Amino acid sequence: MVSMAFKHLGHAQVLRTSLKSVSNLVRSGLGTHGLAARPSAVEAKLDAALAPAPSAALTPNTPPVIAPTLFDTNVLLHQSRSAFLREMPEGAQRLLSVGCAGNWYFDWIDGTYGHVAEHLGIEFYALRPDNLPSNVTWIANTASNMSAVASASCDMVFSGQNLEHLWADEVAGFLIEAARVLKPGGILAVDSPNRDITRELNWSHPEHTVEFTVPEIHKLLELSGFDVTKSGGIWLNRDPRTGRLLPHDPNVSDTEWSAIERLIAARIHPEHSFIWWLEGRRSSRTPDSVAIDALLTRIYEVAWPERTRRLKLAPGLAIEPRPGGDWVVVPPGHAGIVFYGPYMPLRKGRHQATFEVQPDTNTSGTFAICDVAAGAEGRILTSREVSSGMRSITLNITAPELIFGGQFRCVSTGRGGFAVRRQVSLVESLD
Repeated sequence: MVSMAFKHLGHAQVLRTSLKSVSNLVRSGLGTHGLAARPSAVEAKLDAALAPAPSAALTPNTPPVIAPTLFDTNVLLHQSRSAFLREMPEGAQRLLSVGCAGNWYFDWIDGTYGHVAEHLGIEFYALRPDNLPSNVTWIANTASNMSAVASASCDMVFSGQNLEHLWADEVAGFLIEAARVLKPGGILAVDSPNRDITRELNWSHPEHTVEFTVPEIHKLLELSGFDVTKSGGIWLNRDPRTGRLLPHDPNVSDTEWSAIERLIAARIHPEHSFIWWLEGRRSSRTPDSVAIDALLTRIYEVAWPERTRRLKLAPGLAIEPRPGGDWVVVPPGHAGIVFYGPYMPLRKGRHQATFEVQPDTNTSGTFAICDVAAGAEGRILTSREVSSGMRSITLNITAPELIFGGQFRCVSTGRGGFAVRRQVSLVESLD
């Protein structure tokens, strides 16, 4: 049993420490699905961070003492999104929000875009809040089912930080439904993390399926009957001139770019930014559902396997490029976590996760443990001890419902050296 092996090896504490990061990820989600706190509370943190430090009395010739600015990443991203909301085309009388987790969301729209006569909110996962504003109609449904909304009845549709939570068929449904409910010339606004950046950062969110790149979302909007009218970025994460990856944490200084420069430059470089923002105007074109499905299939064929590779490695372990992918080299005597993550959702149904290992020639006995876990606490769903005669380890997973924070983990017993492929093959067989 894996629990007995951990007890014998003394690895349980190492595992628990390593997995604290998933709790932090859950608490620091973006946008309408798990924002770290209500905007007012988040902004209070910012005010405290920017409070000037006490300084001695200044003479006319003494420069002021400026305390270092401490940024909260969630605040930075949230307020940048607020700026884009303030710039959306004015005059919408009927606004449809897809994904609106609480009263704070409607207050946020009121305080940025402005008050609208009628605000429809579609939300499936959060409960209907008490004391909704008088202009709000709450619709309990999914993003791909807007059947409660009449065709050509909305001036604007906004879906913030939502597409990356959907599966391919739901993305297609959302885009086609958005085109249906908008009036001719109506505006669709969407924003989401950029896979070109999240992939390079090895960044994960436990509720995200796949993120889309800027060219992909451009094409999807066009196929759905929209003319893209605005494309912007939030938080520059890659130098547009050199392609160099910039620190995601705004408190980590960069030799060339200040945080303010990165905020400003991002607006014209969405392809190099952590978040893209797109707006499209409803044209007379009919959405091409066949082409949308085909494009989403191609995107998921590439993005889903890449999603499974966003694993976190134990410090000090070497990566060895080999044909077909990278392998993690574990030396003899290394006891503890090899990799964990990527913190991804698993749909209801049956799944198979396959690990590939290559033990050293002199390694014998049980040299590793592979398991699949889920949730903020890393609850083990299935596990298997790995011995010297094994090269491929397939674990069967049954998910009775949608599971968030799915992880594939490898732990070394320290009884011998081996290499393990830094990718787990995940095959779904949905109910």
